[in-house]
Amino acid sequence: MKKSLAGWLWLLWSLLALAESPGDFAFGMLLRPDGPQPLLRVDLPAAVHAGVSRADLGDLRVFNAAGEAVPHAWLPPPSAPRARPALLPLRYFALRGEAAAGVDGVEVRIERQGGRAVLRMNDRAGVPAMLLGYLVDASTVEQPLQAFALELPATADDLVARVRVEASDDLVRWTTLVSEAPVLRLAAGGQRLERLRIEFAPRRAKYFRLSWAAGSPALQLAAVGGEPAATLLEVPRQWQQVAGSAERDAAGSYRFDLGGQFPADRLRLLLPQANSVAVVELLSRANDRDAWRRVTTATVYRLGAAGQEVVSPEIAIVPNGDRYWLLRVDQRGGGLGAGVPELAAGWLTRSLVFAARGPTPFQLAFGSSSAQPTAYPITTLVPGHRIADDGQPVAGAAAAASVEIGRATTAAVHTLAGEGARRAGIDWQRWGLWASLLLGVALLAWMAWRLARQLARPSQDDGPGA
Repeated sequence: MKKSLAGWLWLLWSLLALAESPGDFAFGMLLRPDGPQPLLRVDLPAAVHAGVSRADLGDLRVFNAAGEAVPHAWLPPPSAPRARPALLPLRYFALRGEAAAGVDGVEVRIERQGGRAVLRMNDRAGVPAMLLGYLVDASTVEQPLQAFALELPATADDLVARVRVEASDDLVRWTTLVSEAPVLRLAAGGQRLERLRIEFAPRRAKYFRLSWAAGSPALQLAAVGGEPAATLLEVPRQWQQVAGSAERDAAGSYRFDLGGQFPADRLRLLLPQANSVAVVELLSRANDRDAWRRVTTATVYRLGAAGQEVVSPEIAIVPNGDRYWLLRVDQRGGGLGAGVPELAAGWLTRSLVFAARGPTPFQLAFGSSSAQPTAYPITTLVPGHRIADDGQPVAGAAAAASVEIGRATTAAVHTLAGEGARRAGIDWQRWGLWASLLLGVALLAWMAWRLARQLARPSQDDGPGA
C-alpha cells in the first residue's frame, strides 16, 4: 500500500514538473545576438503581434537551444523625448523715464521702417531719464518662450537684482509672468557665481518687458536670448495598413481586419477620393463574438490636387489591441463616395530583455491558447534598472561594471506547432493533473476507511474468558 501511495505521488509530481517546450507554441523566430552579453534586448516585429493568442503577449517565451525557457522581462514603452531648441537672439530696447512713475509711466510704440524696428517713447524735456527696464521684441518668434538668458557686460561684477517679467501683445495690457526673478553675478577669490537665466511658464507673446523695483540699481545688459519651450518629439511607430470592406446592410459602414492584436495608439484613415471631408466614428472588438465598442470620433479629410494634398492628422487613441475595427461615416455630407477607405494602425515597438542562459541559438516562441504570462518585472531581471533619455535600459551605478545589455535581432518566422496551438483544445496536462489529484484523494480516503475498520475490530485477546 505504501508503494502504491508513493507511485501516485510520483505521478502527481511528474505532471506538475512538466515544462513548456517550443513545440507547445504555434510559431518561432530565431534570435541572433550581437555579442556575448549576459542580457539581450529584442524589439518585437509586427509578425509577433500577428501570431500571439493574447493581446498582453503573455503567450510568448524565449528558449535556448536545449529547449529550456530562459527568464525575460518587458521594457516599459519608450517615452517621447523632449527637444530643446537653440537659444534665439532677441532685439531689446532700453526703457527710460521718470523714476517715480516706473516702467508703467513709459508709453512706447514700435514702428517698422524698411525692415527695422524703431522704438518711440514719450520723452519729456527737462526731466532726467533713468534706465527703468527693457522692452524685448519677440514678434517674429513663432513658438512659445520659456526662459530668457541674459548677458551682462564683462565689467559688471557684484550684481544682485530681482527682475519682473511681463508679456503683452499690444504694449498696453501687460501680464506678469515672474514677479521677482533673481539675477546675480558675484566674484571672489578668482571664482564667479552667476545666475542669468530667468524661467517662466511657456508663453507666446509679441513683447516682453523686464524691469526692477524702484530704487534698485539699474541692470545693464549686453544681450538677451530667448529659450523656446521644449517640444515633444514623436516616437517612431510600426504600422499595419489594411483595406476595408463595405457593409452590405449599412450604408457608410466599413469593416477592417488588422490580422493581429497590435497595441495601436495611433490611427490613420486613407480616404479613397480627393477633396473628401467626413465625420466618422470608429469602433473595435477583439473577436467576432464580442459587441462593437466605441473608440473615438473624428473629422477626416483629403483636400487638394495630386501632389499637393492636405490630409487629416493621425488620430490619437488609448492603446487598443483589438483585431477587428468598424468605421461608420456620417452620410449627411454624401459619405466617402466611390471606393473603400484604408485603415492604418500604429503602435510603439515592444521590447523585452532576456537572460542569455544556456546554449545558442535562442528562439522566440509565441502563439498558445493555454500559456500564461511568465515575465519577470524589469527591476528583477535587470539590476538597478532605469530608462535613459533615449529609451535604453541603463544598469545602476553599482551594477554597471558587471551587467551589460546587448542586442539580438529576429530572423524570419517559422512554424512550430502551427495554428493548432492557438486553438483552444483539450488540455491533457490539466486533466491529467486533476485526475491524479482525485485519485490520490480517493486512495487516501480508502486507506483511512480501512484503518478505521481495523481499529474498530475487537482483538483476539478481548474474549469472554479474559
